[in-house]
Amino acid sequence: MTTFPVDMNEYERAGSSDKYIIPDGTYLLEVADVQEKTSQKGLPQLNFKLNLAEFINSQDWIYNRWTYHTITLIPKGERGHGIALHLLKILGAAPDENGLIHIEPSAFIGRRFNAFVFSEKDAQGVLRQRINHIEALPEAAPAVSEAEENLPF
Repeated sequence: MTTFPVDMNEYERAGSSDKYIIPDGTYLLEVADVQEKTSQKGLPQLNFKLNLAEFINSQDWIYNRWTYHTITLIPKGERGHGIALHLLKILGAAPDENGLIHIEPSAFIGRRFNAFVFSEKDAQGVLRQRINHIEALPEAAPAVSEAEENLPF
């Protein structure tokens, strides 16, 4: 008889689509690509490919190294408008003097933020990755000069 040692966690995932699902948790995400699309209702959408910045080059990370997130640009005053606005603000998009945000999708590539990645089944029972609790990265403190560091007060 031949024996074959296995990792029990890997055994549980083997042969299932769950094998590559990112474990629930907060991750540093980086925009790798942005595609413009149109929703079923005809509204503009942005589909973001988001790399897990800390794991994209890790040989030890056995899960997916990226996930996707789509926002729909819902008109001002309609329910759901703030969801897209929140992510656009986190990514550095700012309105002009007329209150319009001019979107150049390629300008978002390389931008980073923190978000909670989790899994849930869609209406068809397929396990999908989702993100929420999107937060801007903390701003770096301004550098202190040597002269300021040595002040007695």
